[in-house]
Amino acid sequence: MASGAVPKDKSVENQIWLEDIYNYLYTQKGNDPPPPIHIPSTVMLKYQRPCAWFSSSSDGELMKRSDNKELDPHVIKRHFCEGAKNDCVAYYVSYTKGSKGQRSAKIEYFDDKGLENFLLHRQKENNGIVQKFEEPTSPYNTLIRAYWTPHKLTLQQRVNKHQLSATNVVMNERLATFDGPEHLNVEFDIKSYKLKSRLEEGVSSIVNHVRKLLPSAYTLWTMECYFKLSGKNKLLFLWCNDLRVFNTNDPPKIEAFLAPPINAAVASKHKYEKKDLKKEYFKCPCAEFNIDSTCSKVGGLFDVSQMKITTYRYMILYHQSQAPIEKDVEIPEDDEYSKLSPYRKRWIEEDEMIKFKENQEVKAYELRNGSLVYQMQKNRDGLNMKELTGWEQIPPLPVSNADPLVFKFLSKLAISDSKVFLAHNLADYGKQDLADFRRFYVNVVNGAQKDKDVPFLEKKMKVCDGCCIKFNSSADDNMSLEMTKLVVGPPSGNTTINTRRSRSRM
Repeated sequence: MASGAVPKDKSVENQIWLEDIYNYLYTQKGNDPPPPIHIPSTVMLKYQRPCAWFSSSSDGELMKRSDNKELDPHVIKRHFCEGAKNDCVAYYVSYTKGSKGQRSAKIEYFDDKGLENFLLHRQKENNGIVQKFEEPTSPYNTLIRAYWTPHKLTLQQRVNKHQLSATNVVMNERLATFDGPEHLNVEFDIKSYKLKSRLEEGVSSIVNHVRKLLPSAYTLWTMECYFKLSGKNKLLFLWCNDLRVFNTNDPPKIEAFLAPPINAAVASKHKYEKKDLKKEYFKCPCAEFNIDSTCSKVGGLFDVSQMKITTYRYMILYHQSQAPIEKDVEIPEDDEYSKLSPYRKRWIEEDEMIKFKENQEVKAYELRNGSLVYQMQKNRDGLNMKELTGWEQIPPLPVSNADPLVFKFLSKLAISDSKVFLAHNLADYGKQDLADFRRFYVNVVNGAQKDKDVPFLEKKMKVCDGCCIKFNSSADDNMSLEMTKLVVGPPSGNTTINTRRSRSRM
């Protein structure tokens, strides 16, 4: 929770509540904590990029992430796509202005490819929010609209006519409720007394908390927001479509109070369809190692059509052909490593791991069950937790891709009799590289060699066409040499045999 994160003057009149409501729900007023509220993972977009990521804990405490490392588009995309049970993984809500200047909310639904294109390539026309799609409790997408005034709370529920699993129906027609044409959905009364009570309590707690944070001369007049039942009847607050405040010392004209709420509409076209996607690229992890001149020249950035697959075996054989194997090589011991818990000794493999820089300002809390949290807990008195600081204690945060780091580590390995071993000194590695290599060697190299289902040498990596040719040619040369040894023996062996034969003739 934070304090002082909301405006204290007349600038509150210019708030964009679609985005800023989450800051209000996160901000604490004095000793009064914000109300417990559950929300889906929500990323706030401002100035064409993510500026904050909000989520909620199991007890309804809002958590905010605003560090650039945590707002990496690859991390956001991976998190939003995790556990998706149908093709829709997220949606983008933003305001647009009509010809007469009136605002309307536009909603655009994404599948995984559409979300990736939106986060990484597409220009964001307006500020707004990207929210993870949460499965409803029924097979049909359902939304609840709450319209609050000081005198009345109106609740409406709309259910789409098409099942979420009906992929023969266009995505926006399967998901649209209040944001779509009326022929796509049906409005139902909320008959459950318990659900009504939960909604009334939720809306009331939001209104009361926002009122506390408003400047003293301001009061709340109307609020329109949306809720959803998800999971085991968990009530989720989605977004605030409209919220109006006014200065009691200078009240607006009566027309301002009679203005209708902001309309919501589904996006007019699917911008994530393949024909609209920008050209897809991938980055070769070998770009910094001067394997192929073209790869180094373009920084490893290639069209996806030039992407090839190679194995760890071929890459190790390439490195093995570039430098002789050293003898009696060992990983330097580290006293600090032996003190780490098993959780922090693990190597989080491939897409879940990257070499992390010195995160001296990062803090985390290790719970008794071994899990980590990166946010201060609201009520820590009953929790047995240990505060962790710095990269030596905190596990690496999952960021994009670890392939360049893995490729760097493969250069220190060699193969003999189908076994992998350390072949080169690690004197050029700093403390951080050594710690990463130790986790990689213990958990991935040695661990995978014991696992018969996933042999370490058969693990795959995406590289560019030029680097793949170099790896394959080195592997072919190595295999030819091994075949020669099997047929005629090693060169030193040939000399010994010939000498013996000449002596016997004498």
